[in-house]
Amino acid sequence: MKTEKIHVNTPVDSVPYGTTVIPQNRLAYLVGKCKETLRRNPGNVLEVGVYRGGTLIALAEAMREVCPEYTVYGIDTFAGHPYSDGHPVHPVGKYADANMRDMEEYIRSRGLADQIVLYQGKVEEILKSLPIKDVSFSHIDCDLYIPVKYCAENVPKIMHSHGVIYFDDYGHEHCPGAIKAIEEIFDDQQIHSVHMPEDHTCWSGYIEL
Repeated sequence: MKTEKIHVNTPVDSVPYGTTVIPQNRLAYLVGKCKETLRRNPGNVLEVGVYRGGTLIALAEAMREVCPEYTVYGIDTFAGHPYSDGHPVHPVGKYADANMRDMEEYIRSRGLADQIVLYQGKVEEILKSLPIKDVSFSHIDCDLYIPVKYCAENVPKIMHSHGVIYFDDYGHEHCPGAIKAIEEIFDDQQIHSVHMPEDHTCWSGYIEL
């Protein structure tokens, strides 16, 4: 009998700083993909959609292990979702319980202050003004159409050839706007879907430039 793939997880409203809302097996896959990319193509890392820093911290620790001379950049509104695509799991203001100063303090407490640089704002308004370049791995976790579409169009411009853009929300039924945005920019041949055989989940996808 064919096993049904799962396109959703249980929504999480809040987590402590340094903890991610994504399942641990998917965090491990993300970190592994980042390490693999950095080993063959050293460079900076970009994360758009930091929230309370669970994946940001994990990616910074991966970078420190593989190529510590580079930097992890994190962009977030630190004020929650500025928009909604109409899905009840992602209303305006979701994830508003994250503060940039508190996040920076947590980063210092983990000894990663020299590894991570944070920026606050909507990515579609601030990315072009930021001194971010030479990126090898990007993690895009914005949930919504507008920022994901902007990242899909513009993040490749600041990345190395053969870099990887990892879209956390691709294929996730709670994020229809993100799926639409990615599929408007990339075709099926470019998008590598991420399937976890141990729990049959099948969201997230990455692009190899």
